[in-house]
Amino acid sequence: MSEFSDKLSEYIVKSGSNVYQLAKEASLDRTTLQKTAKGQRLPSLDYIREICQYIKISSKQEEELVRLYKIEKLGHSTVKAWDEIQQIILDIYQLRKNVKNSWNIRLDELSLKSFNAQIVQKCDSEMDCLKAIMCVMEQELQAPDQTEIYMDVSWASKMVLSQLMQSEGNESERLTCHQLVNLKQTEHVKDGMLENIQMLHQVLPYAFTTHNTYDIRYAYISENSEEQKLHLWEHYIITHKHVILCSEQDYQMIVISDEMIAKAYKQEVGRMLSAYRPLFSYQGYSGEGVRKYRALLDNDETHITYEGFPCLALMIPDEIKKQLIVDPQIGTYATAYFDMPKVRENQYINIFGMEDIRHFMKTGHLPGVFDHYFYVESIELRKEMLENFHKNLLAHTRQYYMVNEKEFKINSSFGIDVFGQNKVAFCSTSDEFPFGFISIDEPGISEMFASYFDNLVQSKYVYSIEETIIKWEEMIEQLEREIEG
Repeated sequence: MSEFSDKLSEYIVKSGSNVYQLAKEASLDRTTLQKTAKGQRLPSLDYIREICQYIKISSKQEEELVRLYKIEKLGHSTVKAWDEIQQIILDIYQLRKNVKNSWNIRLDELSLKSFNAQIVQKCDSEMDCLKAIMCVMEQELQAPDQTEIYMDVSWASKMVLSQLMQSEGNESERLTCHQLVNLKQTEHVKDGMLENIQMLHQVLPYAFTTHNTYDIRYAYISENSEEQKLHLWEHYIITHKHVILCSEQDYQMIVISDEMIAKAYKQEVGRMLSAYRPLFSYQGYSGEGVRKYRALLDNDETHITYEGFPCLALMIPDEIKKQLIVDPQIGTYATAYFDMPKVRENQYINIFGMEDIRHFMKTGHLPGVFDHYFYVESIELRKEMLENFHKNLLAHTRQYYMVNEKEFKINSSFGIDVFGQNKVAFCSTSDEFPFGFISIDEPGISEMFASYFDNLVQSKYVYSIEETIIKWEEMIEQLEREIEG
């Protein structure tokens, strides 16, 4: 027996039925159903969903059962990694909506003075650690000159990033945050995939939502005896005046407030930087940034595109494209953007959101950086652009899936591409944050993102290919009525 089969048996009993009655009522093979309930067979997901229709369980219970089925079939690490990827997308959405954290702590001058009076102090609770990090960050943000923070990935660095997100005004823009990420080469270490995704979960949302300079660098570590040695202090945060040494265990750290010691640590970590490669490439609003991103994708076939707005390259009429390409100000940008990635059309998955389509239809303003280059003044042209995309849906030029935004909120200026044999790229086109992209060439990470999207298109979070066409038509028809009325 397994957790999945136990839960399935429980739901069958609670429905007032048994295996024999259910098999007869649902016209299911009795032997398959019996072995499934005993944990001796794992049929297809469609078979499980068919069972759910007859045992009268809630949608939440069905979701729980399907999750247990996937854990049984694919392993807990895979399903957990999917959860992490989904939370990355949700976190970017929430951070860009300026969702503040729930910490309700204020530091007064006395608290800061008391903290600074101690050269070495130990913190062994979440609140103590948080207060100490807040004191350190407060001093760094108030420094008159440009300041830098160095850190790896840990529970403590997550607190630092959260504090930087909460800071307002110009203070945070004077700060450069260097974060070093140690990834595992997962073609050799399968379990390392989850750890890699968890590390990316901490850095990616901040990379796409920060106002200050965020320098993320990564390197691969091998699973050898040297790497597995025990460390006295596993993690670190280094600022101009402070060294914070953090244990692997949550909420255990030492704060050393000494400028000379901090300088020695910064010199050492500065030497380490040469072994790390930049993870994120900020490009500003230049066409050169889009050209680099497109060139990256053009080297290999793109398998999956996830974007928060329907593909503009499919919407804009050809005659408008020609005008934009020869425009002296945005020609480079337009040429790069309209250069479609190489794909196998019948194998190319395109998942898209609709959050800003209503705003576009009513105002002519496109989401994010696109609004700097092209304003759709005419309502007739807006309708034509939507109809162009509709034609692509009907022609099935790609496998189109619309996000069900009642279930899953995404940002319209953020996208992900999975391409080649082992590559995944993340792209930001936000108006508030400069255009930039992250590219990761690592088999395990790419494989995990691909499997996440394969799972996503079978979930309640997106509409099926057929439902996507219907929902598109309904939404556009409703918008046109609202505008005309």
